[in-house]
Amino acid sequence: MTFLRGASLTTSATLGYADTADLGPTAGNGFRTRWPDDLAALQEVGITDVQITLDWARLQPKPNVLDADWAEWFEQVLRAAVAIDLRPWVCLHDGSVPRWFDNDGGLDDDEALTLWWPRWVERAADRFGDIASGWVPFARIRSGMAQQPWIDTWGILSGGPPVVASVDLRSDAHSVAQFAERTDLLGAVLRADSDDAVDSAAIANAAERWGNELRDAADSIDNHVAITSFSSGQSDPEAAGEIVQAWRWMLDAAVTDGARIDVAFVEPAIAGPDSLAGLLDSDRAPTPSSNAYLTD
Repeated sequence: MTFLRGASLTTSATLGYADTADLGPTAGNGFRTRWPDDLAALQEVGITDVQITLDWARLQPKPNVLDADWAEWFEQVLRAAVAIDLRPWVCLHDGSVPRWFDNDGGLDDDEALTLWWPRWVERAADRFGDIASGWVPFARIRSGMAQQPWIDTWGILSGGPPVVASVDLRSDAHSVAQFAERTDLLGAVLRADSDDAVDSAAIANAAERWGNELRDAADSIDNHVAITSFSSGQSDPEAAGEIVQAWRWMLDAAVTDGARIDVAFVEPAIAGPDSLAGLLDSDRAPTPSSNAYLTD
């Protein structure tokens, strides 16, 4: 195996967005009650690492308050992953924020972000830091985000499990150098567009693009890389499988060429309502994407 094979358990697919979130409420895929079997199913198909989002809106429905029931639930899930040899990488934001934070300006307001984000990171680190195998504070660092929140994040989390600065290499490649000095791993977000259709020429072009993005980023810093997110962009399982296969071959070639890729995460791990195709479908059966990703 050239790199560790991970899968992302995103809030949107697993729990759905909470009614206390800016984007909620939405439905999840049943992970709330099915998580023991879901973790076991991922481990059985060959997943070694899981990226699990601590849903800020559920854990802090009000400022400076940590919901005890949800904190206990997330801790239980993380410890159960460790118990079956799944390494849990903890994500602190993957799309949604508490409604109270959004009302205060949210991620687009530098003052609100600088005030509230470090407090959330500290709470998460205090409660879950002894379980995390790694930290992905942002599933994707927003283009143009102020530096101070990341400096604060690095100050809180550095010195423990690896911290990953996750950047969309297609749209935010210019941000790589900004975060390279304050990260243990460069996190690369690689995405297929929904119009990266399933004919062989389009898939080959997409794979070439991903490879170039990854090599350019790797060449710009002296650091190891984690693919923090790859999405096929397809809801059709067969089409998704073809794209994941091309992406997997691209990663293998990049490693052969010298790219230091430690771990990669495909999302969604398990398909949710109206979501893109996952490694497991909504009935928890392996999909063509699973076979393409996990079969050597």
